[in-house]
Amino acid sequence: MTKRVIREVTVTGKIPRDKIDSVVRGVHVAPVNEGWRVTKSGKERITESFPSKGEAVSYAKTVSKKRGVDLFVHSENGVVKKAG
Repeated sequence: MTKRVIREVTVTGKIPRDKIDSVVRGVHVAPVNEGWRVTKSGKERITESFPSKGEAVSYAKTVSKKRGVDLFVHSENGVVKKAG
């Protein structure tokens, strides 16, 4: 599991609920044997599979923007390379 630091802390020291939800309900792009998969955080089921990373990232950007959540792109070895 990847740890992510949330930098948006309010003056009172509390993290806004919408930011927590965005990280917890994120969308992930990760490699699989035959290409790339797009999944939602905490789910084992693959949402969509794609032959190329570019297609998977494009689809995942659309889904994450529509849901208002963060996007996590993994490298070929599974490490989170980009979060946005």
